[in-house]
Amino acid sequence: MEKEYGKVFTAFMAVLFGLFALIRFVPNVQLATGFLSLTFGIVAIIWTYRAKLSLSPGTSLREYTNYFLLSLVFILLFSFWDTLAFIFNWESYLIYPNYLLYPKYLFITMAYLIFVFASYKILYVGKLFGFQAKVGSMNLKKRRSH
Repeated sequence: MEKEYGKVFTAFMAVLFGLFALIRFVPNVQLATGFLSLTFGIVAIIWTYRAKLSLSPGTSLREYTNYFLLSLVFILLFSFWDTLAFIFNWESYLIYPNYLLYPKYLFITMAYLIFVFASYKILYVGKLFGFQAKVGSMNLKKRRSH
C-alpha cells in the first residue's frame, strides 16, 4: 500500500512541476491552458487504451471503453484545433464565414453525440438487468483493508 502512495505522490509532484514549468515558460494563459488540455488528453487516451486492453474481449465494459476512448479522441482533436486556431490567430482573418473554425465545433459535437449514445446504452443495460432493485436489497458495508 505504501508503494501505491509513493506512485501517486510522485505523479502528483510531476504534474505540479509540469504545471509550474508550463506557466513559467508560456506566459499566455490561453496558450498554457491549451497545452495543458492537450497533455491531459493524451494521458487520458493512453490510460483508457491500456484499461481497454486489460478488459476481456466481447464484454460490455470493453465496448463502453471504446465509446469513451472515441469521445476522448474527439475532445483531444477539439483542443488541438482550438490551440492551433489561437496560435495562428485564425479568428482574425476577414474570411466570412471563417471555415477554419468549423472543425472544432464538429469535433466537440461528435464527442457529445458519442457520450449520449454510450449513456443510452448504459441506461438500457441498467434497465435490462435492474441493478437498482438488486442494490437496494443488498446489505452492503464498506470493509477496511489492512
